Amino acid sequence: MYFSYFDIDSVNEKNLKSGLKKLHIYRTEVQATVEKNDDTRPEYSLVHAQNPEVHETIDTLKKQFKGIKHLVLVGIGGSNLGTEAIHFVVDNGKVELHSLDTVSAHDIELLINKLKPVRSVKQLAVCVISKSGNTAETLVNAGVLLEVLEKKFKTAIYTQTIFIGNPNTDFMKAGKRLGVNLVPMPEIVGGRYSVTTEVGLVPLALLGHDTDAFISGILDASTDEFETVVAENASRVYHYIGKNFHHYNFFAFEPRLQKLGAWYRQLVAESLGKETDRAGKKVTKGFVPTISTPVELHSVGQLYMSGLDGVYTDFVTFDDDRTDFAIPKKGIAKTYGKFTVQEVATALYGGVMGAYQERSLPYRSTIFDEDIAYSLGLFMAMRMRETMYLAELTNVDAFNQPNVELYKNKTREILGLK
Repeated sequence: MYFSYFDIDSVNEKNLKSGLKKLHIYRTEVQATVEKNDDTRPEYSLVHAQNPEVHETIDTLKKQFKGIKHLVLVGIGGSNLGTEAIHFVVDNGKVELHSLDTVSAHDIELLINKLKPVRSVKQLAVCVISKSGNTAETLVNAGVLLEVLEKKFKTAIYTQTIFIGNPNTDFMKAGKRLGVNLVPMPEIVGGRYSVTTEVGLVPLALLGHDTDAFISGILDASTDEFETVVAENASRVYHYIGKNFHHYNFFAFEPRLQKLGAWYRQLVAESLGKETDRAGKKVTKGFVPTISTPVELHSVGQLYMSGLDGVYTDFVTFDDDRTDFAIPKKGIAKTYGKFTVQEVATALYGGVMGAYQERSLPYRSTIFDEDIAYSLGLFMAMRMRETMYLAELTNVDAFNQPNVELYKNKTREILGLK
């Protein structure tokens, strides 16, 4: 994985060391959690994937669901974004992924129509994920979908269904009564950090992806080499927050990485977006995370390169050498006829870097140059740890989400539910 940076003048060795000094104790604690495989701390998400039980669960379910053509993933936020982020990059066409996240009768109808041609229940898997067991969006979507599928496939649909969540919730108890496959997730791990647990690994395995390579990337993120990069980047981003940079732009320069941006946006926003810090003081500084792709070079690219204050850009891309096309030497593209599509894409990336530097616009760049499944595991685990470190530097709790619970409570009040 290749990293590069273009910083404002105040990001220097002295200021980065200041952030690293503040992180020293916490870095030691997190590394101890990893080394001891400590499942009593929320940072356990960084190491859970190494446990033999995880691999046994994956292997068992892969055998049971061998030959499926469709996987329906029902969940929202941390329950589905990580899986989608990886699948949309490395989709090999073996299994089609369908997602239900927000409550939308229109989306449910579209999905039901897509599944009508499915004749055998063995071609279908339904994976329902709710950590808390009371996520309204997930329960409503799953309830409606399973009722429709039960009418078509009878109770056999439940042998093709997996519930993933915290043990002993009403959701998991209901699954046991229905006879679905129950997969517990570690209670200590929050939803937005759960892609490295059964929440991400099980659906990825059913989709036919290389979970071993993904897990290798996750675990390598805890090596000294990559942990040092993470700590320095946390110190760097913390400095930008202190300098009143308020807009964090995840620029997925390869469009297939857009879903990865959505996963990262949730990770950062829920972890750092707090009303008060751990001392009870009002939080007044922070980023609003957004996502861009090369399409935006002809829209908000104009805005960013005009020198809008307070924008920090995070470029993420990879070299895709699996597919390339020679550009015709005749016709409308003849000016570029001596190049390939990938060569032009690389030049565009370099052109944007050059434009940002000319405009003195700060950014960081990550280029995946290894196996993509491995790189995604490495990147996501590094960003999870970096977010934990940023929370420590800004003195907020990275693992709670009190304001998200507020909308859930208000929804239940409107519906007259306790």
